[in-house]
Amino acid sequence: MNLSKHLLYSMYALTLIAFLFETTNSDIWLQNLLFNASNQTWLIDKYEEPYRFIFYLLPKYSIILLALSLIAFYVIACRRKYSKHFQKRLLVVIFSLMLVPSVIGGLKATTNGACPAQLELYGGDVPYVKAFELMPESFESTKKYKCFPAGHASGGFALMSLFFLFYRPKYQCIAIAFAVSTGWIMGSYKMAIGDHFLSHTLTTMTLSWLIICLIAAVVFRTLHFPNSKPNAKNSQQEPINGY
Repeated sequence: MNLSKHLLYSMYALTLIAFLFETTNSDIWLQNLLFNASNQTWLIDKYEEPYRFIFYLLPKYSIILLALSLIAFYVIACRRKYSKHFQKRLLVVIFSLMLVPSVIGGLKATTNGACPAQLELYGGDVPYVKAFELMPESFESTKKYKCFPAGHASGGFALMSLFFLFYRPKYQCIAIAFAVSTGWIMGSYKMAIGDHFLSHTLTTMTLSWLIICLIAAVVFRTLHFPNSKPNAKNSQQEPINGY
């Protein structure tokens, strides 16, 4: 895998997504399908169970548990002298599970993007503006809006880092399919309750992959581990596709 190309493709994709949603009303068109204007409700109520548990709490805490488990496994891998390359693969996943949601969360705190449910279009009090547009001068608010990009889905998309844990292309494809599906399930739920637009989720997916590739580049190319006797079983599985 050529990480440089993936970084470049990710930036191209981000540019394309920005252009598409800045020049069309795709976000509003899709969100209108999820909103019942007659009774001012979204497809799913934000606090309705069991949807909140299945699509919000369960994946969120499962990903946290996975990250903690991988940290514990990394400690075991170091003590049992697994190959240093396998340790690096683990680190890519661990760092990604921690950093992707953190970076996306940091961006949310600075972009001042409102949720669909907060917009005048859907019963709120915030005028609709696109990501790169300024609020009208007539609109005054001291509140900081934190809905762009999509924080919840970023946890699911961070699982795309599992790609780097596996050696065989078949399992790498399965890992990517699982991660993308998880991210979109989490993101679609947030769209259905009026928390995010489609552009928020698409941007989050692409940005997550960009961050993961950056982490992989740093871990594989700059981290140097002390020489140790590699575990014979693992050292036989050292094929690396360009990184």
